[in-house]
Amino acid sequence: MASARSILNRESGDDASVTASAVEAEAIARRHLLSMHGIFKSFGTTRAVQGVDLIINEGEIVGVMGGNGAGKSTLMKIIGGLISSDAGEIRFGGETLGVAHSPLAAMRLGLRFVHQELSLCSNLGVFENFAIELPDMIKGLRWRSKAIQSANTALANVFPDSRIDPRAKVSSLSLSQQQMVEIARSACHPATRLIILDEPTSSLGAREAEQLRDYVRMRSRDGVSFIFISHRVNETLTLVDRLVVMRNGAVSWAGETASIGERELLELLGGSHAGSVTDRLAATTDDRVPAIALNNVQNQTLRGMSLTVARGEIVGLAGLEGSGQREVLRSIFERTHRGSGTIKVDGKVAFVSGDRATEGIFPLWSIDENISISAVGRLSRWGIISLRRMRQVTTDWFNRLQIRAAEGSVLATSLSGGSQQKVVIARALAANADAIVLDDPTRGVDLGTKSDLYKLFRSFADEGRAVLWYSTDQTEFAQCDRTIVMRGGTEVAELSRAEASANRLIEASFRSPKNGAVDEKMLRKIERAKKRAAVVPTLIPFVTFALVFGLCVSQSPNILSSFGLTLVFSAAFTLAFAAISQLFMIAAGDIDLGLGPFIGLVNALAATWLVTDPAFAAICFMLLLLAYPLMGLFIHSRGVPAIIVTLGMSFVWLGLASLRLPRAGGSAPEWLVEAIKVKPPFFPMEVYLCIAAAIVAHLVLMVWRYGVVLRGFGANPRAVAAAGWSTRIAKVTTFMVDILTGVPSIVPALFR
Repeated sequence: MASARSILNRESGDDASVTASAVEAEAIARRHLLSMHGIFKSFGTTRAVQGVDLIINEGEIVGVMGGNGAGKSTLMKIIGGLISSDAGEIRFGGETLGVAHSPLAAMRLGLRFVHQELSLCSNLGVFENFAIELPDMIKGLRWRSKAIQSANTALANVFPDSRIDPRAKVSSLSLSQQQMVEIARSACHPATRLIILDEPTSSLGAREAEQLRDYVRMRSRDGVSFIFISHRVNETLTLVDRLVVMRNGAVSWAGETASIGERELLELLGGSHAGSVTDRLAATTDDRVPAIALNNVQNQTLRGMSLTVARGEIVGLAGLEGSGQREVLRSIFERTHRGSGTIKVDGKVAFVSGDRATEGIFPLWSIDENISISAVGRLSRWGIISLRRMRQVTTDWFNRLQIRAAEGSVLATSLSGGSQQKVVIARALAANADAIVLDDPTRGVDLGTKSDLYKLFRSFADEGRAVLWYSTDQTEFAQCDRTIVMRGGTEVAELSRAEASANRLIEASFRSPKNGAVDEKMLRKIERAKKRAAVVPTLIPFVTFALVFGLCVSQSPNILSSFGLTLVFSAAFTLAFAAISQLFMIAAGDIDLGLGPFIGLVNALAATWLVTDPAFAAICFMLLLLAYPLMGLFIHSRGVPAIIVTLGMSFVWLGLASLRLPRAGGSAPEWLVEAIKVKPPFFPMEVYLCIAAAIVAHLVLMVWRYGVVLRGFGANPRAVAAAGWSTRIAKVTTFMVDILTGVPSIVPALFR
C-alpha cells in the first residue's frame, strides 16, 4: 500500500512543502489520520519518550517495535489520552488534541486501544464489559440484550469459532479468551478509525492470531488504520505496511516494510542478541531421572493425559489454545486435580503464570520484595529475614536479567510490561526449585531478553532441573529437547527438536486425540461437585442465620411469638440496612468505617431537634446528606484511601452525636409514630422493608447500567476510566448511595 512519508526526521531537514505542490500537500494532509510532532514525556529523571514524530495515514497498518522500555507503550498511552505528554502536538482526524486530552475525547474521535495488560473487569460478565466500553451504543431499558448481541457479533467477526459465552464471567475465561474479548470489544464500534493493538497476540494461539491478522487486513481495506505492536518479527513483517523502530524513547529507524529484511530488523532490535534468538542449544543426554510424571490424568479438561519430564530436560507443550496445556502446568504446580490418574513431582516446583497482572506481580511491593518472596524460607532464620542475604539474591537476579530500573527498591509496577515479566521469572528461578513450569514466560518480552531467557532456562536444566514450557510462539519450541503437542486434553504427537517446525506443529495440532475415551461417570461426578462448590458460598449466610436463629429459639421459645419476632427483627433492622449500605461501598472498591457513628448522629438529631424544631432538624439532615458525597469528592481529589477518611470522620460523627445527646434518651415525633402503626400480616414491617431494600440493591447493582459501572470501578478502576467513565462521578455516586441506603436504619430506633 502506497503511503506518504510518515516519520518527519528533523535532522535531515526534509520538508514536504519544498518538493510538493500546495494541492499535493493538501491531499497528503487529508490522508493523515494521526500526526504527532515533538512528543516528549519524562517520569522523574527517566525520559520515556524523546522528540517522537509520527504520522498514521487512513487505512494503513503501522508496526511499532523496540525493546522493553523503548517507549512504545508510553507513546501509545499518550495517543489514547491515558497519560499526558510534556511537550509536542497531536492532531487526530484534523482536530488538535491537547497534550492532556482524555481517553473519552480520543474515543469520541474514533480511537480504540487494546492494552498490553488486559483492561477488563474480571468480576463482570463479558457483555457487561462491552456495555462499559460502548456507552453510546448500549443504553436504554434493553441495554443487557443489546450488550449480549454486540458481544456475540463482535466475537464472531474477529474470532469466528471462539465459542465464548457473552454471559460468562470474565474471571472464568482463560487468558487467551480474555484477550479475545478485549480485542473484539475494542474493534466493534462502527465509528472506529484507528485501533492501537499493543501485543495483541501475546496470549493467543496460532489459529486465533491468524484470525486477528485477517481481520486487521480486512478492516484496513475499509479505511480503518492500525498501530500494531509486537515482539514477533515475522508476524509484524508479514502484516504491516510501514515499520517504526524505537530505542531509548526515540525513533531509531522508520520506513516501508518492503525496504527491510528480517536479519536487518533483528539487528536493529536486538543488537548483538539478534542472532541468538533462533539459536538451537546443544542437546543433552537421555539418561535422566524423572522429575515430573503424569499418568492417565483425566478430569473435566484433561482426557487421559500422560507425560514425563526428566531432570536436565526442557519439554515444550504445544497445540491449539485451550487444549489443556495450562491445566497441565497448574495441576503439576498444585500437585492436585479433580479426577482420576496420578501426578508425581520429585522435589519443589516453581511456577511462572501467564497472567502477570493477576497472578504475577505484587503491585504494592518493590522489585526486591517481588523477587525474594519465593526464597523467604532460606533467607530467614528463626522467622527473621536477613536483609543482607535478601539483597544479595535480588541483586544477583536483578543483574542477570538486566532489569531496567534505577534500583530494586522501586515499585515493580513502575516497570514496563516486559521488565515486570523478568521479575516474575526471577522470582521463580530464585526459589531454587527442582522443576519449573512456565506458562508463556516470554509474553511481551523483547528479542534480546528472550535470547537471555533461553540461555537461562538451558542453564537451569543443565544443573539437573526439569523445565516444562508452554508457549503461544511456535518458534520457541526450537529451544526444547522435546515438544508434546496436545489436543482435546491429551497428547496427539511428540516431536524432537529437529522435528518441531511450524508446519509440523500446526499439522499435529489438528490430529485426532489418541485417547478419545472419556469416563462419563467420573465427569458427571466432577460436574456435580463443581455445582455444589458454586452453590456453597451463596448458602453460607442463610445456613449461618438458620443455625443462630435456631440456637436462640432453643434457649428462648418466646422468640417465635409475634412480640418476640418484632423485637428480634427491630434490632436486626439497623444492621441489615447498614450491611446493604456497605454492599454498595465494597462493590465499588471502598469501605466506610464511619457509617455506624453517622447513623448514631442522625438518630440523636431525630430524637431531639426533630421533636422540638422540625425545620431546623430538616436543614441539619440535608447538610449531613450533602456531607457524604462531598467526602467522596475529597477522597477522589486528594487520592486518600476511603478507609482512612471514613475512620477519621467516624470520630467527628460520634463527637457531634455525643454533644447533642450525651445520654440515652429522646423521643420520636407523634406524627411519625402514627405513620408507622400499620401492622402487616405474618411478619413485622421491618422484615418487608429489609426484603424490599435487598431487591432494590440488587436492581441497582446488577440491573441498572451505572450500577455495573460502579462494580467495574471496584474491580479495575483504571480500565473503567480508560473507557471514558468519570472516576469523580463514580466516587460521589457511591457515597451518595451509601448514605441514602444507611439512613433508613434509624427507623426502629425512633419508633420502638
